[in-house]
Amino acid sequence: MPLFILITLFAVVFVAPVYAQTPAPPAQISNIVNVLENIIKLLAPAAGIAFFIMLLVGGYKFITSGGDPKAVGSARSTLTYAVIGIILVVASWLILQLIATFTGADVTTVTIPTK
Repeated sequence: MPLFILITLFAVVFVAPVYAQTPAPPAQISNIVNVLENIIKLLAPAAGIAFFIMLLVGGYKFITSGGDPKAVGSARSTLTYAVIGIILVVASWLILQLIATFTGADVTTVTIPTK
């Protein structure tokens, strides 16, 4: 029953009506740059959301462990992996910014070389 409510809520909130439109021109290979840029822009917020969700899951595991050492260990490892993951994401972003500062190259922009 809760799954049905969740699916219905998703459909009501996120699904927009579709209207007939003229067809878009076929995709070109040059559009891959835009796709890659959009994916890169989406990665940092997605990592932040994943970190927050894993913190919630780890906290829930801690609360519901009831003192069981195995469950506490599982909760602790979940929280540890969440923190390690966000540290890796932040470190990679800082490394890219460091490279951009020292070399002057824009390492976060995707370009396809042309002739």
